[in-house]
Amino acid sequence: MGKGSKQRPTAQTFWDNWDAVFRDKEEAEEKTYEYDCYKCGGLDEADVFEEIEVNHEPMGDTTVPRTMIILTCERCGREVDYTG
Repeated sequence: MGKGSKQRPTAQTFWDNWDAVFRDKEEAEEKTYEYDCYKCGGLDEADVFEEIEVNHEPMGDTTVPRTMIILTCERCGREVDYTG
């Protein structure tokens, strides 16, 4: 700036463009997934196969059903974790 001159006001579009280019990566929203496959990464519900297995375990004089839910990846067939 020269002697005696005033700074021009900065337009709002300048700051919008500045934020678009130099915004922190932490501020950017990341897509969250309900399921996680170790090989494929994050998965949506449509990419997960849910198998329900009922095991009957002895307890005293009777048997008790124990339900297990096994989640597998539709893409690679590996086990999937629910991150919910």
